[in-house]
Amino acid sequence: MSEHRTGGDADAGDEPLCVGAVLSHDRNRALLSEWLEGEYDVLAPANDGVTLEDVAERADLLLLDAGAYERHADWVADYRQREASLFRPVLLLVESDDLPEAAPVWTTVDDVVSVPVRKAVLHARIRGLLSRRGLSRELAASEDRFRTLFETSPDPAIVLDADGRVVDSNAAFRDLVGVAEDCHGRPLEAFDAFDAEAIEEVFAAGDDDREVVAVQTASERRYVECNGNDLDTEPGHRVLILRDVTERVHHERELQRQVDRLDEFAGVLAHEMRNPLGIATGWLDQAERTGDPAAFARVEGALQRMNEMLEELLQLARQGSVIGEQSSVPLAELVAESWDSVTTGDAALCVSPALADRTVTGDPDRIEEVFANFFRNAVEHAGPTVTVEVGVTDDGSGVYVEDDGPGLSAVDRDRLFESGYTTAEHGTGFGLAIVQQIAEAHGWTVRATDAESGGARFELLGALDDRADEPA
Repeated sequence: MSEHRTGGDADAGDEPLCVGAVLSHDRNRALLSEWLEGEYDVLAPANDGVTLEDVAERADLLLLDAGAYERHADWVADYRQREASLFRPVLLLVESDDLPEAAPVWTTVDDVVSVPVRKAVLHARIRGLLSRRGLSRELAASEDRFRTLFETSPDPAIVLDADGRVVDSNAAFRDLVGVAEDCHGRPLEAFDAFDAEAIEEVFAAGDDDREVVAVQTASERRYVECNGNDLDTEPGHRVLILRDVTERVHHERELQRQVDRLDEFAGVLAHEMRNPLGIATGWLDQAERTGDPAAFARVEGALQRMNEMLEELLQLARQGSVIGEQSSVPLAELVAESWDSVTTGDAALCVSPALADRTVTGDPDRIEEVFANFFRNAVEHAGPTVTVEVGVTDDGSGVYVEDDGPGLSAVDRDRLFESGYTTAEHGTGFGLAIVQQIAEAHGWTVRATDAESGGARFELLGALDDRADEPA
């Protein structure tokens, strides 16, 4: 039975393994060919026009005697180098008396057999060498599969040497760092995508200790989870896989922000409720003892105050990036509806004509809450007869709300949008914090400044849609 190629040589199929018999004696060539042809395809340069080039192209093992080796030593060396990733065995036959002189040839010869030799011994030596060749084929096929997986992986991947220089990289890594050419030999410091802290975290990454690293691409900041492993086949080399986890990082940060907001909500609730609850308890005791209607009214007022605070705190807790379905709505109409939803007493609303044809895109309910809080803030701080004006900012991209009250001189502007901060006697301090969170969730910027009249002015920058007759 003939031996066949193994180890991933898909093109070979069931083709038998080939032995190239390059021998200087015709009788030996004929005898060895007869011994081997039952198991192998034998190629001998003196037979049927077979050339040394044919042998070099097809042979899985090269069998030579001392005379042929001396004549073709350079060709033998070239034969071994033709497939650098594969083992190409060379078996040398020498006379017993010449065996000690064969030592210098071991750089190009893998085994030496003294002749005469028994057929079984020769077959065993050939099988041993071809088994090693089969293993080298399997290793090469495995490396090819790894190369394909490495290069086509959607995750950026690099191989670093002991000095931290790139030995290999795939297309995803080159896209990540914004280079088109080969990265070979470059240290991570050479890439603008990695700062010193990121590089330190990359080198610290292991299979069980994965680091999340910030990477600055040409257009945005991304986050990658770095998984590093040492290469057993290349001592000192490490392969690093950089899996993009940007969305996960953003989600985790948003969850943490919501947890922090709920913690803040609980703390403010406990603190702010203590005062009106104490007032209600005290007046309720007096009301029960005296039946005084004024005492009951004070209890009712305290309870009303607690109810208002709860409503605003709950509104504050559910804001942030949690906004509903968005649509483009006429802003003047939304402002009017928001004004009607607030108890404004004798206050007056003035809507600039410039707002008549402008729209805003967002969650209409949340945007209405923004203006309601602006209006409520104006009435609380400027009095029941305040005049509130809503208009378009000078650059045409934002909207302002300003009043003719006393302005912001008495407030700490650094704390103005802080939850619980207020200078009004009956204010909750949550209205402007709600405004800021809703604005940020829509991608807008809110700022406080002074109106020309001396009152307070609040601006929502970037809130207005572009006009239909203006370029985007």
